[in-house]
Amino acid sequence: MAQPKKKTSVGGTIVCIALAAAVIVGIYMSMTRNRQKNAIEANADVTEATTLISRDLEKDYPATVREVMKYYCRLTKCIYSDGVSESELIKLTDKLRALYTDDLLEKNDRTEMIGLIKTEIKNYEKAGTKIQSYNVAESGEITYYRNETPQRAVINIYFTLKQEKDNSFERAYEEFVLVQDEEAHWKIMGWRLSEDQ
Repeated sequence: MAQPKKKTSVGGTIVCIALAAAVIVGIYMSMTRNRQKNAIEANADVTEATTLISRDLEKDYPATVREVMKYYCRLTKCIYSDGVSESELIKLTDKLRALYTDDLLEKNDRTEMIGLIKTEIKNYEKAGTKIQSYNVAESGEITYYRNETPQRAVINIYFTLKQEKDNSFERAYEEFVLVQDEEAHWKIMGWRLSEDQ
């Protein structure tokens, strides 16, 4: 007499599928965690200096007067307060110079500029001064002279300086004049210290 066939349990099949899915999900989660950990470790090596230096101004020039000045302030704060290496200092200075008009570049020799910045950094260190933060005027506070050729804009910024000896703060106010070049990029034409705003 023939033996009856054993019926496969639907419940057993579902359990097997669920276990297989759990294993696959576990492997995926483990791999994802490792990737995230590696990405975090890689990002830990990225400093403000390397971020600023890596910006390709040929392809990614700041689009507005305010964006130019925010980038300028980030560069300045990094140079004077982040303890950059000599090679970083040179590259950061070149980024600053890329924001200048041709006329301003002609008046500021690159080698002399780097030397002056090094001297100023030493003076900051001796005085125990660091740039704590900066503030760039809002878009509505910028004065534009659109009827001029080239177009001109005036914008105010300030740096908050921290005196580490007595933990006091002061502000350095500056007024910048920018003009648009042939590519419609806003370039720094000059600046001066200004009165408290």
